Amino acid sequence: MKIALFIPCLVNQMLPDVAIATLELLEKLGHQVILPEGQTCCGQPMTNSGCFNEARNTTLKLLNAFKGVECDAIVCPAASCLVAAKENFHEFDNSPEAAAVIAKLYELTEFLHDIAPVESFPKPFPHKVSLQLSCHGIRMLDLASPSEYMGPRYNKMEALLERIPGIEITYPDRRDECCGFGGTFAVDEGAVSAKMGKDKAQAHAATGADYAVGFDPSCLMHLDGMIRRQNLPIETRHLAQILNAAI
Repeated sequence: MKIALFIPCLVNQMLPDVAIATLELLEKLGHQVILPEGQTCCGQPMTNSGCFNEARNTTLKLLNAFKGVECDAIVCPAASCLVAAKENFHEFDNSPEAAAVIAKLYELTEFLHDIAPVESFPKPFPHKVSLQLSCHGIRMLDLASPSEYMGPRYNKMEALLERIPGIEITYPDRRDECCGFGGTFAVDEGAVSAKMGKDKAQAHAATGADYAVGFDPSCLMHLDGMIRRQNLPIETRHLAQILNAAI
């Protein structure tokens, strides 16, 4: 498939290795990958703070970067940014061109599980990983069943990871409790955010896993800071980095 990468500003500025791993992974899987120019923030920090007029220009600039781009899918390695982009594109532009962009938007886990499934990975990854189920991904993109869901359990990230030889998968206590980042929440309620992050980091470390693995870079960045501050024996990795190492 021909894939246009959507790399959010947080990934570009703070976690570029996640973008590189996403590119390498998709290319190894045989896809043609392009990076449309002119991408900027999805507008999430502004809309979360109620600053909708301020969000409009940056959101439309991002949307325009993908309008008219010939591709089969637009893939993003950040669940919360993808959710914000979908919502903001719809809010600020109801044109057919905008609808065409929205219809092609996929989070990386969703794309590799639902759209272009990967059945197996050839290289072993002999490590124990603790899965970070971030709020936006599970409750707004259906990447996994939340704890309050009474139906059959499912987890698309786990389904992909369990296809890697040698990997051991576990979960922290209260597996889908928020890590406390919440974008601007971490600024507005810093003490609460930090306490939630410390608790979540300790829960991941208590599993004995080598890595806390997730699909949302913002949550992983928050956890990484808490892990390093407490000198916990665990590291964070994005799903793309683990899958890329296994192919």
